[in-house]
Amino acid sequence: MIIKKVIIKIMVKIKIINVVKIYRSTAGKEVIEMARRRAIEADELFETANRLQAEGKEVTAVALLDALGGGSLRTIYKHLEVWQQRRPAVVITTPEEIPGQVQASFANAWRLASQEAARAVQAVKEKAAEEVQAAQAQFQGALDEIGKLEAESEADAQQIDSLKQRVAELESALQKSQNDGAAYKATVEQLRHQVKSQEAELERLHGEIDKERTTRQQEIQRITAASEAAQGKAEQQIESLKKTISEEQSKSQQLEKEKADAHTRRDETQRQLEKVEEASKADRAERDAAIKDAAELRGLSEGLKAQNAELLSRIGRDDKDKSRKG
Repeated sequence: MIIKKVIIKIMVKIKIINVVKIYRSTAGKEVIEMARRRAIEADELFETANRLQAEGKEVTAVALLDALGGGSLRTIYKHLEVWQQRRPAVVITTPEEIPGQVQASFANAWRLASQEAARAVQAVKEKAAEEVQAAQAQFQGALDEIGKLEAESEADAQQIDSLKQRVAELESALQKSQNDGAAYKATVEQLRHQVKSQEAELERLHGEIDKERTTRQQEIQRITAASEAAQGKAEQQIESLKKTISEEQSKSQQLEKEKADAHTRRDETQRQLEKVEEASKADRAERDAAIKDAAELRGLSEGLKAQNAELLSRIGRDDKDKSRKG
């Protein structure tokens, strides 16, 4: 029995070492990923271990890790050791009645076997103790390394979660930028159409303005030409009136009796002439005023001619009367 227990312990330690090797391998990364997912309670592990045992399966840390769907190996080993200590011992039943001769033979054989086994057991115990001690040292080192790997895995998991969150934020920002870019592109295209439409409208307005400017310039030229023509005509009339006045002044000097009347008429004519000259100057700015003044001047000229004719007629009559009286 002692040898069997020692062998069982050695096999358990060997399995533990193999588990550690698996843990260190690529598959161990999956175990680390499972270990960081959730914590394992003692009652939950005990229940799972009992279920595996009832199903006839071997209760190991890896089997428990797989059955639980995750957890920390350090926690699993800790609870598994407690479960193994609490597990009831297997009771071996023997027949109630054994003949005395058989019992004596069995006792003699057992004594001889025990003596032989004692020597073997002692050697095995010493060797097993060394192996168990070495296995325990390796096991503790493996557990420490597992704890370190789990801590690193947790830190890596947190960093991965942070990076995933950052990637999600960047993807959201990229999507927003793409949406904004599409909106900006549509706005730019709309503004481009508006600019083209406004350019066409502006071109049309420029054409109308140029056409209107040409029409106005032609009208100004026409008005200027008409004004210049009216001004020239008025100046000619003024020169003619001046000549007539000069002639009338020469004739009026010869008229002694009508000198005062002729002088009065001459002054009146001079005032009218000044008015005509002032009206002619104003006509240079406006064509209509110039034409109107020219018409007035023509009327005045006709009146003066009539007056001169009447004056000459009266002078002739006076000369005839004087000659008759003489």
